[in-house]
Amino acid sequence: MATVNLILLEDYEDQDGKYPVTFVIRNKGTHAKIQAGIKVGKNFWDNTTWIKKGAPDILDYNFTNAQLHKKLGDIKSFIINLTHSGEIYDLTAAQIKSKYIEKQEKEKYDFNTYFKYFITTKQNAKTQQTYQHTLDTIEKFAGNQLHFIEINPKFLQEFGRWMTEKEMKLNTISIHMRNIRAVFNSAINDEIIELGLYPFRKYKIKNEKTIKRNLTLDELRRFKDFSLSGVPGLSRDVFILSFYLIGINLKDLCYLTKKNIQNGRVEYKRAKTGKYYSIKLEPEAKKLIKKLSGERYLINLLERYRDYDGVKKE
Repeated sequence: MATVNLILLEDYEDQDGKYPVTFVIRNKGTHAKIQAGIKVGKNFWDNTTWIKKGAPDILDYNFTNAQLHKKLGDIKSFIINLTHSGEIYDLTAAQIKSKYIEKQEKEKYDFNTYFKYFITTKQNAKTQQTYQHTLDTIEKFAGNQLHFIEINPKFLQEFGRWMTEKEMKLNTISIHMRNIRAVFNSAINDEIIELGLYPFRKYKIKNEKTIKRNLTLDELRRFKDFSLSGVPGLSRDVFILSFYLIGINLKDLCYLTKKNIQNGRVEYKRAKTGKYYSIKLEPEAKKLIKKLSGERYLINLLERYRDYDGVKKE
């Protein structure tokens, strides 16, 4: 079975009489060394408790020993994961070392930079804006140079508390957390980080049930027949037409053309999901389409306004 130990490498004395503190991996009769980046004299080293108090150039020997313990535990965990996967039995100590160093390099990958790349993979401008808002919020909280290894359950809890203090609603916080989760899933799929860095196994995203604000049938009838003119009347007509077309999304409705009418039905693919819809045109819907008819599009919203953003603002 593969093992790792921390030793003072007494075969390599430097000109100051110090020796390198070294992690030694052993497996299948082979060994490999990983330098800890620390050197001490023999008189300041204990094989059990490691660095002693008063070691030159060591400002806080307790802190340094704690960091060495953390590193040793990390290497041990890596070896255990390799053992559970069955992969370790075909590896030499040098190959285990190489894989561990590769893991470390991946863990140093800049979270913010990958997040920005992830945003560019989204074709929908609104989706890009949503993810960019999450990244902007993270950077307001923690700065613009985070690594994946820093985004752990504790970080997410503190980030959540910070957003709560900023009086963000629970569902807004939930959106930000889901966006972070999507970035982690993408980074794992792209093999940028290991599955072990995934923080959402321990951190659970909370949601708040929203109050349903459905109109009653009587309210809908009164709204449909209420006398309105100008932009309010146009908005009402578009809303009612959307209702007749089983809740079609506004953007999909805007971009329909007369070619989307086939055999008395509206046929189209949802822009966001690609799902196909075929909706029967009832007389009431036909009447509104005739009232709102455009030259290029089925209804004239994109001919009244410069673009879809202009439609939404109204």
